[in-house]
Amino acid sequence: MEEETIVEVERKLVGRKPFRYHLDKNTSTLPADSGFGKVGAKMDPRTGALMYDRYEDWITKEKTFKEEVKRSNIRFSDDSGAMVIFTEKENVSLSVDGDVIEHIAQGRVTLENRSEKDRIWDMNVALHDGTGLALLGYDRIESQEIEPQNRIDRDYDIDLPGPSIAMEEVISTHPELPESRVILRGSETHTNLQLGLKNLAIIPYRNMVIRKAVPRELKNIMFPEDSVQDVAIEEGKLVWRIPDIGPGEMMVLRYEGDLDPNFTDRIPTGDVILTANSDDIITNIVVDSFEAMCRNKYTIEVDETDEPGEWICRFVVENTSVFEVEVLRVEVKDPKSGRVYVNLKEPGVYIGPGKRWETEQWSISQDEKPTFIKNLALNIVPGLTKKVSYELLKEGGSFYPASLSFKKMFDRDTVEAKRITEVMATLTIENTGCADIEQVIIRDSLPRYFLPPMMDSITVERAGIPLSDNVGVQVEPEQGDPTTEQVLYIRVDDLSKFGGPLKNGERMIIRYITEVHRPLPDERIDAPAEVDARSFLPGPLIKGEDVAGAPAIDTLQVVRKFSIGKSIEQGTGPGEYHIELQYHNRGADPVLDLKITDIIPENFKGSGYSIRPIQETTDEGMTMLEWSISRVDPGKGLTISYSIKGEGEYHPSDAQIFYNSGD
Repeated sequence: MEEETIVEVERKLVGRKPFRYHLDKNTSTLPADSGFGKVGAKMDPRTGALMYDRYEDWITKEKTFKEEVKRSNIRFSDDSGAMVIFTEKENVSLSVDGDVIEHIAQGRVTLENRSEKDRIWDMNVALHDGTGLALLGYDRIESQEIEPQNRIDRDYDIDLPGPSIAMEEVISTHPELPESRVILRGSETHTNLQLGLKNLAIIPYRNMVIRKAVPRELKNIMFPEDSVQDVAIEEGKLVWRIPDIGPGEMMVLRYEGDLDPNFTDRIPTGDVILTANSDDIITNIVVDSFEAMCRNKYTIEVDETDEPGEWICRFVVENTSVFEVEVLRVEVKDPKSGRVYVNLKEPGVYIGPGKRWETEQWSISQDEKPTFIKNLALNIVPGLTKKVSYELLKEGGSFYPASLSFKKMFDRDTVEAKRITEVMATLTIENTGCADIEQVIIRDSLPRYFLPPMMDSITVERAGIPLSDNVGVQVEPEQGDPTTEQVLYIRVDDLSKFGGPLKNGERMIIRYITEVHRPLPDERIDAPAEVDARSFLPGPLIKGEDVAGAPAIDTLQVVRKFSIGKSIEQGTGPGEYHIELQYHNRGADPVLDLKITDIIPENFKGSGYSIRPIQETTDEGMTMLEWSISRVDPGKGLTISYSIKGEGEYHPSDAQIFYNSGD
């Protein structure tokens, strides 16, 4: 029942259900409190659960209450000019993720003479820290003399397990993600933001002010209607004022706005600066004793009565300084007999500036005038001031506009009807946004007549480097045929582990070879693709923009009519022959990607090519020549000439012509 209550409290405060971590043996967890904990806590971005690294140290500090620590029994005056001042300060710097970058906690003890004319001398102040947090390195401060308006300072460090005020910032640009700073470029994005604060110290803080720069792209900022907090937008900054926040108290501010879609670069979310102060100190330094002297005047007033030899006496102290003083001891006795007339120890008498105090009177009966030994001990009543200043800076990070473009292309836009034609497909994907991409998902259509590509023909490259271990390929339905439409799925995962996430301007190129299987004439085959991506940071699905449009292939009915021939003539020298190859397109359609091949017998070499061929040596020692002609229009022809020279005789039976007219 208790756990259900905690979960419900968390859900109301931060809208998340706590997540139970599997922890190693050196880590402890706090009971779920609200989703906001001490600075440096690790928060699960999906659930908001917190994991504390130094919980034992922190809870020890929480359980150390000042009431359990010895307090000073010295009386301090609010109006004293002799001050003991404790000043402590914390400066904290947090990363975007809330990790502590720097934490400095320091203190200073100041003995100050605020008088404008009176000196203080023989000052001796003893102190100690009851918690052990203050690394004093001394237990006493002494000064022979402090002139008016002067002071003495002693510094000390403070050993804290973590900052005294926790801050967490949660930003979500997606309704289903607790934390996300990724936005879709070109789309207005509604954004929820919240700041959480918790006082982890055992002292209250006051005059807390949180200032956060608000990006100008964040419009229509709204605060909850029932919010009673002092929060406003002032000169481009969100300003949240908190008069006081007690020990263990938590404050949460939620607000929301719309991000302008007309931007391309990262948008700073804005740093957060928190300032606060307190009239107490984090540590518990106790002043054990305070001793100090100032100018004063004391006398014994002796009045003889009407009866000769009867004397009425009293001891008078006049405080001629500007300090309040305490009477610690008064002793008056007869120098001859040692008789004690006044013996007061710590009478609890305090004399203000310019005031006087006198003891009760006593009587002496003797003829001669009385004489006395006088002993007076006074001490300045000090004033005590404690104050803490706290400053925290949290880096704001950025909003990341995400976008993706792609274009799909074929190496040809027409194929011959009723024939099988090989086609190369190329898909170029580019990260056009600022959000790094971790995963790419391609849904490429294989329309009717298209056969699934051979798996060994599929290549995925990034900056010329092939990817394979993180690439998955699948065709659905698996048992398709040329009459069935299929989908080629390609998924590229874990890019951060394979060269890093895909950054702005980086491209990924996917190629594969497929066949168009005997399409009917006069058809247009569209083969669109879809590309989605996931960013490295939590964020919405990024839909790729097709910048070239879906590629299409037209089918043409081609009736081939052609003539091909070869002539051989004796050359001018021995073993030299001149060869001509002729091709003539007699059909009504252009011939595309024509290939003409010829063979040079062994012991012969070719030269003087009118069109340079690709050459390859066969296993029999002959040279295979291949010419690639991109287009021969109807009624047109071409002639290829070259010469060979070598030993032996070149017979007409060697005039082998191999040809292939492509698409």
